[in-house]
Amino acid sequence: MGATETVDGLPGGGTTLAGMLAKVNGNPAGIRDVARRWRGTAGKVSTGTGKLGTAVKNIDAGWQGGSADDFVKYMRNYQVAGDALHDTLSGCAGSLDTVADALETAHSKVNGICANVLAQVRSFKKSNPDATQAEFDKAIAPLVRQAIGDAEPHVSTANKAVGDAEKAIRESIKAKQVTFRGIKQVSDDPFGTTGWQPTPVPKFGTTSLAGYDGGASGGAAPGVYPGSSSGASGGVGTSFAGGGTPVPIVSGTGTGADIVNAARQHLGKPYIWGANGPSAFDCSGLVYYAMNQAGIKVGDATAESYRLSGNAVTGPPQPGDLVFFGQPATHIGIYIGDGQMIHAPKPGDVVKQSSVASNAGIGVISYRRFT
Repeated sequence: MGATETVDGLPGGGTTLAGMLAKVNGNPAGIRDVARRWRGTAGKVSTGTGKLGTAVKNIDAGWQGGSADDFVKYMRNYQVAGDALHDTLSGCAGSLDTVADALETAHSKVNGICANVLAQVRSFKKSNPDATQAEFDKAIAPLVRQAIGDAEPHVSTANKAVGDAEKAIRESIKAKQVTFRGIKQVSDDPFGTTGWQPTPVPKFGTTSLAGYDGGASGGAAPGVYPGSSSGASGGVGTSFAGGGTPVPIVSGTGTGADIVNAARQHLGKPYIWGANGPSAFDCSGLVYYAMNQAGIKVGDATAESYRLSGNAVTGPPQPGDLVFFGQPATHIGIYIGDGQMIHAPKPGDVVKQSSVASNAGIGVISYRRFT
């Protein structure tokens, strides 16, 4: 017979005490298992959206023009919906863990209180084998009432944890404005329109790169692209430059320090071309995710599109400024001060802190400010 059944018949509110113990007699292990499975699903969602982002960028690299831009914009909905689903699952899993901990603690405390009452009941019966029912009730009822008072805070804490978790889960789901179900059909989007005309391919022979064969020219040091700053190459992956169009920005209240702090949270995460968080990044994906985390709402774009956005930095760069390599930009990082930046360098590498100078061989260095 368990503590619940044993205290149920005690005078002074045994039924109430038994009910309180039953309220906190949940299944913390089962709740944690649900949280674990939700986190696992969140990880799979993140991996899937990362692969989708890579595929979209690969297509974007070979498909130019208005339809291509509309296609990328449309597919971005899947990335946003995937990120929202990931964040919702992860957040809800955290709420479940909180409930499991609260129930486990409350059950332990209330069960201990009940066990103490039962121990005193046994002691009374042993010391008073001939006591009448009235004498028993008179001795035990105050103990039960005291136990109820001791148990109430623990039950209230558990109830509040459950209520808070239910509210947090409902609000988290409700707050996600973009869902997979809400993405409209492809046939309703501009890039699905038939009869579009291809954008003419530019004649690269008329550009400043005409005739460039990869070697140094005009006295440039070997390994330095024409027009770039001198310095050792850091060996980085590139963000497809394309034509580059400015991205819309909603500045909000984010500061440069907020951008840096957001970027630091992702140090050590792997580089995956086309990925824009939260578990993997390429160079422009890191910028996109960190900026939005900092409260500066920008779209996911290429390094060159970011270079054409924001405000030019005329004085010394400040922490939170974006640093670009090349014109058009083929790499991007987040400046953190003292000549250092945080960036996602290349496949096989991770998000890391590096000196700006060590990457100067990629191309001309410039800065833009988005705060």
